[in-house]
Amino acid sequence: MRMNPVIFLLLFAHLAGAEELRDDMMSFSNGDKLHGSYSGMEGQSVLWKRDDVGEVVKFKTSDLRRIVLRGGRPEKSLGGLSHIGTINGDRIPGVIRDMDDTRLLLDTEFGGTIEIPRNKVGLLAPTPLGGRIIYQGPFDEKEWKMIDTEHPEGIPAPDENAEEEDGISRWNFSGSAWYWKDKGTGTALVLKEEMPARSIIRFDIAWKNRLQMAIAFHADFKQPEPKLDEDGNEVKGGRAAGLPGLFGNSYVLHLYSNYLRLFRTSFDKDGNPRMEPVQMVSSGVGLGDTGTASVEMRCNRDSGEIMFFINGEFIAQWSELGEGGESYAGLGGGLGFAVQADDSPARLSEVIVAEWNGMPDSARSLQVDDADIVLLANGTDRFAGKIKGLHDGLLQLESRYGNFEFPIADVAEVRFAQSGLAKKDEETTESMKVRLHPLGRITGKPLSGDDKNLKILSGCAGEIDIKLDSAVMLEIEETESFLDDWDLEF
Repeated sequence: MRMNPVIFLLLFAHLAGAEELRDDMMSFSNGDKLHGSYSGMEGQSVLWKRDDVGEVVKFKTSDLRRIVLRGGRPEKSLGGLSHIGTINGDRIPGVIRDMDDTRLLLDTEFGGTIEIPRNKVGLLAPTPLGGRIIYQGPFDEKEWKMIDTEHPEGIPAPDENAEEEDGISRWNFSGSAWYWKDKGTGTALVLKEEMPARSIIRFDIAWKNRLQMAIAFHADFKQPEPKLDEDGNEVKGGRAAGLPGLFGNSYVLHLYSNYLRLFRTSFDKDGNPRMEPVQMVSSGVGLGDTGTASVEMRCNRDSGEIMFFINGEFIAQWSELGEGGESYAGLGGGLGFAVQADDSPARLSEVIVAEWNGMPDSARSLQVDDADIVLLANGTDRFAGKIKGLHDGLLQLESRYGNFEFPIADVAEVRFAQSGLAKKDEETTESMKVRLHPLGRITGKPLSGDDKNLKILSGCAGEIDIKLDSAVMLEIEETESFLDDWDLEF
């Protein structure tokens, strides 16, 4: 009898156990996972190899969801954050060398010089964010910790040999996202010591039933000494409770479907937990009971500024070093997430932590149909008009107040008028997305490749030969359905 290659490999994956070196991971549309080595592409087939199998096996891309390379770690990170944004949502990293009314030239580390039609580029970002990216993921679950008030240093892994479950609620990691599918609450997902004093935090969140998420930032996770009985033993339940018990001295943003509130968490001199609301002018959000959103937070411990955006739109702002004389409560560098409502599944993905240059907004918030918007890197100066071109490092803008030339190094973002952009092409089922580190996404139909290189056909940039040393994931199937990793019984 001839055994199906998928079953054959999965059987050997089980027998090989934890001793085998597992660099790459492939996930199937049905939720199965297989570790091994990505070996290339042949048309619409992925080539996969394992030391315990010998020969290379082919898998149809129609059966796959994603391939995580090297555990989500690049062999070589890209050297800069400069990139362009195309009309299909891609972010292509590179240095913008030249541009006129018809085409743009982009020098890239991964694929040489790429020529792209001008009307398929909606964004130029020569100096985005203003600082280095410190974290991008999640690609490796080991980078994160799950904590609760009884396990502030990390919840222990479940005992597979135990006859009964331990009753601890846990987040689930799948592909490149964290999922909360537990019926209850109480467990936080945290990154410790990743945030600098001036930080930008970006992440995508999806939810069902209703959104009620606590987001902690600049947390130090410090706790008062646990209470002891007369014999010096720790009293059960004697540790600090609530959000201060999870995050210590921190700011915690409560994000709901229709509004948000910001709190300071800390402890008084007797070790009792405190939560103090921070006043703000507006608190409306306007999200549905089920949906998705891209969230951005900007916070500066030195100036006290805290800003909040949803889907690129400004929502709220706080000042913690203002006339009231308050000091900044977040004393650490930690970031954390905790669901605050029962039976409220959530998904967390596309997390970025970066340094913030103090820029108060983005050119996207000013984007209009009939004018190009230029936002300078100083965070205050912006101009509207018609971009005439980019030559010899100078961006040329024609406006109603005159003609300007800006050194490209002084430009943070350019958003082109929507009326001048081409219509977005529909993605085909043959397309995949290549995700680069620390920033970048390129969509296209795979043509050929080996374990080091991949040639794809992009609808915006034509054929591109991509060196995979900076790639961390090949995303083959992207679905907005909640019936993927949310409800395994389906």
